[in-house]
Amino acid sequence: MRLLKKHGILVFWFFLLADCYLLLTEKEQLQIFTKPLLIPILLFFIFLNAKHNLFKHTKTLVFLAFVFAWIGDILLMGKGTLFFIFGMVAFIVAHIFFIITFLRMHQPELKHSQEAFIGVVILFCWNYLIFHFIGANLGGMKWPILIYMLIISTMAVSTVNLLSSRSKKNLAINFFIPGAALFMISDSVLALKMFLYTDVSFLGVVVMVSYGYALSLLADGFTRYFRG
Repeated sequence: MRLLKKHGILVFWFFLLADCYLLLTEKEQLQIFTKPLLIPILLFFIFLNAKHNLFKHTKTLVFLAFVFAWIGDILLMGKGTLFFIFGMVAFIVAHIFFIITFLRMHQPELKHSQEAFIGVVILFCWNYLIFHFIGANLGGMKWPILIYMLIISTMAVSTVNLLSSRSKKNLAINFFIPGAALFMISDSVLALKMFLYTDVSFLGVVVMVSYGYALSLLADGFTRYFRG
């Protein structure tokens, strides 16, 4: 436990890189020994460092967000459309919990909405570009993908909203906004791999590295926040 408390992020990256190595060497069947450990390591890191008497409701929301992301990870290890759909639903729930968490940390203020508006414009352009590439190949998945893009974009905007909080601005700049951006990059690359570049196996590594980096940034940010 002491190792996870002090060096949880490093331990996480060790298993993440091991997972990427298994992807590169086409030993995906061995990922059952690496991928399911990633989020539990981060959860231990967060809560071993958190002050027990502070942020009780927010800590519950963060815990649920990471748990549903973990469920999504497990489901996406399965093969077939059904596993993909249920995995996507789990991540939608995770992002909803992240949204509630960030809005709880700082409620939106109309007079400080410029940054959020800029974020919305950037995210709209990004999502339009991705959908332009994969839209024709989505078939019956078009609406589920659009809903997912809306939810994760809302999550990203909710991190930008923290910029208007003087006490949380540094956390937003250094951890939450980059984490949300990397989450979107990871999911965008995953969509390209699933529906367009299905034969480019290296994209799987790009997905895992950007996704893992996103998780580690979010976990590090929440850890610093929960330390008070």
